[in-house]
Amino acid sequence: MTFVADTHALVWHLTEERRLGRAARRLFRSADAGRNLGYVPAISLVEIALLYEKGRLRVSLARILETLAGHTGYAVLPLDLEQSMAFASFPGVRDPMDRLVLAAARATGSRLVSADEALDGHGVERIWD
Repeated sequence: MTFVADTHALVWHLTEERRLGRAARRLFRSADAGRNLGYVPAISLVEIALLYEKGRLRVSLARILETLAGHTGYAVLPLDLEQSMAFASFPGVRDPMDRLVLAAARATGSRLVSADEALDGHGVERIWD
């Protein structure tokens, strides 16, 4: 099974795992063990860098990438045409970062690991609790 990690979910998995819902925690642990594949959208990496620059995140992009490199269960998902097309189908989602993460899940046919209930109802299964 594949899943797309929303930015906050990925950061919490790597820094404050107790903040994750039970189902989200299980999926991340399965990716850590190489049993499932967790996609990390490129836009999430951009968002992490921006949050770190603003002082809203204490872990750097380099540290996140270093940690992910140690696990075979994760792959960075570059932004592509299919995701761009899916992005256009979510005009009701106001945050462009959220739209791109949602588009990544739709384009890959993956579940979305996110606490954000605003991402429900867009044809992508959201996993959290």
